[in-house]
Amino acid sequence: MRKILAVIAVLLLGFCLPVHAEETAEEETEETASQPVYAVDVSAPSAILIDRDSGSVLFDKNSSAHMDQASLNKIMAVYLAASTLSGSQNITMSSEAFQTYDHSSGVLWIQEGETLSVSDAMYATMLQSANDTCAMLAEAAAVNPDDFLARMNAKADELGMADTHYDNIFGYYSEGNYSTAADSAALLREALKNEVFAGVFSASSYTISPTNMQSQPRVLANDCQLIREGGYTYPDAVGGKIGSTRQKGYVLAACAERNGTKLIAVVLGEDSGDSAYRDIVRIFNWGFENYQTVTITGEQIGTKTVEVYQNRKHSADVVFSSGGNFSVLLPASIDASLLTAEIITSNEDSADPEEITAQVVFKLDGETIGTDKMDRKIETYDVSFEAVELPLIKQILDYFSIAVLAFVIMFRGIRNFFGALEPPE
Repeated sequence: MRKILAVIAVLLLGFCLPVHAEETAEEETEETASQPVYAVDVSAPSAILIDRDSGSVLFDKNSSAHMDQASLNKIMAVYLAASTLSGSQNITMSSEAFQTYDHSSGVLWIQEGETLSVSDAMYATMLQSANDTCAMLAEAAAVNPDDFLARMNAKADELGMADTHYDNIFGYYSEGNYSTAADSAALLREALKNEVFAGVFSASSYTISPTNMQSQPRVLANDCQLIREGGYTYPDAVGGKIGSTRQKGYVLAACAERNGTKLIAVVLGEDSGDSAYRDIVRIFNWGFENYQTVTITGEQIGTKTVEVYQNRKHSADVVFSSGGNFSVLLPASIDASLLTAEIITSNEDSADPEEITAQVVFKLDGETIGTDKMDRKIETYDVSFEAVELPLIKQILDYFSIAVLAFVIMFRGIRNFFGALEPPE
């Protein structure tokens, strides 16, 4: 599916509804100047809401502040594992990996020598924030935790996460382990493009089959209450990860979808899990109430055929079609029927079909908001001498056949006429 990567500026100017909904305008007083009022009232010191398709920021509260990430570190860890390892690959808890994590909390109690699949380890790491399975993934993907940690930081740099630094793979509190709400949302948006990661992130539960050291299956429920039955179940949620540290409180990153609009929200530094859930639900509801994703399908865009001629001979057809759907995020107050599509061709008079191009131009209430290059298919025809003689011969034969038919009809008529003139015997 092809999408416009941002809500174009013409929307902002023409309809006076900003894409970035941050502080609301109020008359400045000494009190409001020091305490900005945000579009959504949340207790989180840092929060963000983005459009998953385009990455456009819809709500922002101190999203560039360096904050503790807690076990949101494991989003990067599982993303790298999903990108590097095969889910069916078996991995075994080594004595080296067994020594790399705190055994007092956040573990699945995997024993030394116990073997799991990579899929088992990824689900346990994400759903229950298990440090032991995270250590197993790190060793399988990069030999040792230090190398894996280096890969996490390198990936953060690659994704442009300039305000992120991982000090450990698990999310233990450290002054050197930090990120921002903006970076966390960007990471989650990128990771969700990986189908394996997306499947893990969206699971409400998972069952680990018996292993070589565990005779009973392990049933894992997702720690994030947004996507399982509980007091904070959110029907539109399609994935979530919650975490906390004693020093810096709770963090929560989640994605949700309603009527084709896909959103990602992150809250950091919450005082409790309850406040994290309440805030993220408020943010999602505000986003869905104020924005809509409008889609024009490839069928609605249609096709266009350009005929190519060489020396007045029809030599080719160039058929343009859309490679997919076009989607754009708009303020909810805008009439979706105002979004239209028009196919515009270039070099249509060229005798070379390769020079002819086309794009579909998308307009909102007559104003262009984006373009997309169209797919091209060229059908050529033989315009050599022999190829043009056959139609000429066929045309002559057609005329000859008509003449013969006319002669037969006229001959019968003439014969009957003269026959009528002869005197009867």
